Amino acid sequence: MVLENNSNVIVMITREIEGGIIKCHHYWPISMKKPLELKNCHIFLENYQILQYFIIRIFHVVKKSFNIKNIVTQMREQRYGMIQTKEQYFFCYKVVLEVLQKLLTLD
Repeated sequence: MVLENNSNVIVMITREIEGGIIKCHHYWPISMKKPLELKNCHIFLENYQILQYFIIRIFHVVKKSFNIKNIVTQMREQRYGMIQTKEQYFFCYKVVLEVLQKLLTLD
């Protein structure tokens, strides 16, 4: 929902557990050292501040992963006979690798 709506603020106005009843599921990482890895994204806890009546947490949500095998499968479904040989498949990996390396140099 956060990614779909491009939200930059989430407000939780309940405790996780109240009176022994779960009121909110834990949707953030517990530690700054280890992100929460979900199916379509990774959530990083960048910082947090514990105040008297509430906690402020700063997250970084990364949506990034892709699977070349799945991409090739989709391409072949759209165009019969596309990417048939090992060399063509290798070329796809090589192109993606080069693009990712270029992106890293832009940072």
